[in-house]
Amino acid sequence: MSTQSILQRRRQSGAVLIVSLLLLVVLTILGVVMMQTTRMQERMSGANRDLNMALQGAEAGLRYGESLIENYPAQPLSLGSLPCTVCQPGVLPVAIYDDSQFNWSLYGQTYANTGLTGTDKLKANPQYTIEDLAGASLGDLGIGQDVKATREFYQVTARSTGATGVAVTVLQSTYARIY
Repeated sequence: MSTQSILQRRRQSGAVLIVSLLLLVVLTILGVVMMQTTRMQERMSGANRDLNMALQGAEAGLRYGESLIENYPAQPLSLGSLPCTVCQPGVLPVAIYDDSQFNWSLYGQTYANTGLTGTDKLKANPQYTIEDLAGASLGDLGIGQDVKATREFYQVTARSTGATGVAVTVLQSTYARIY
């Protein structure tokens, strides 16, 4: 072996090490970015699940409030002050979704289905309110529809939190009942 080939080999031996270290750094950066992306997607799916659970809870409270109205044997009497099962028009604030204007724990009725709360379920039971819309203008019912004197309109509002209590959903419906 000649001295010239030995010198060439010594000069090239460091280049492979540098290229492999650069490749390793690039792969490490790609791995860290992929881990952060996966963590972000996991958080987004968790928030979506929490919001969906809040929506389902509020829907259950809303349907329960409507079923109460449907099952009243006679037109319920509206009470003049909160808390009430059926409130008079204008008693509830306009922004019932705003906790600073409406105290749900004090004034809301609780829909207490035992299967809704507990481990991996809603943080708190859904709540609902029912407001009597007597005398409220609900617009024209259309041609051919007769407004009966015994038809009463109610506004049912339901609120629910998700499993973490961070997501809050408020739903509202107008319900008509003929007595």
